[in-house]
Amino acid sequence: MTFLTAPPSAAPITSPGSDETTVKEPKWIYEKTDSFGEHFTLPEWEDHPENKNEHEGYREKNGWKGRDYLHCKSAPVRIADYFISYSNGHGVVGLDKGGVGTVLTGIVHFTEKAESHQGLCHGGSMCSVFDDAIGWCAMFVTGTCQPWSGFTVRVNTSLKSPIRVSSILLVKATIVNVERRKVSIQVELMDPSDDTIHAEGEGLVVMNKGVLPGH
Repeated sequence: MTFLTAPPSAAPITSPGSDETTVKEPKWIYEKTDSFGEHFTLPEWEDHPENKNEHEGYREKNGWKGRDYLHCKSAPVRIADYFISYSNGHGVVGLDKGGVGTVLTGIVHFTEKAESHQGLCHGGSMCSVFDDAIGWCAMFVTGTCQPWSGFTVRVNTSLKSPIRVSSILLVKATIVNVERRKVSIQVELMDPSDDTIHAEGEGLVVMNKGVLPGH
């Protein structure tokens, strides 16, 4: 599932099911990843035909009907890794971890299957990444991940710069406000190689009752 299996000079990334054969990992993955926080994954992301591991069959046994839209190895746009960095519970009474300032960082591969116009990715691919990052960032609001503990009700995206196919970029989602059950997120998609911002956005997630203290 992860890119982080070898130094940049070693074997490049392969994308099963894609028209492309290899993608060289950018150096920033190895230079910056240690600062992103704790690595995070879920068994439903690891269960797909390209992986033969202990999670095989997990999705079917637990009610899923197909592959994960953004975390499967053969996805047109693949979020290969997520990392979480917690705040100190700021903005939420009763918490000493999580809350405002918690940051979710992801490594994203835009494959040739996300192409729209002559080597450039479809704008909707950026929106999909934001939807995923906003939702998962909110689920860390309590200082621990509670999967599927809320639902995204708003994703606003501003597209800043086109993305070329085969790009590997960074998505960063930050909790900026918590009001009762509503968690507000700011998100950006960038290339750390040259600091280009490809998209910016914001979203709102409503947590299920009882997830946040007192609500």
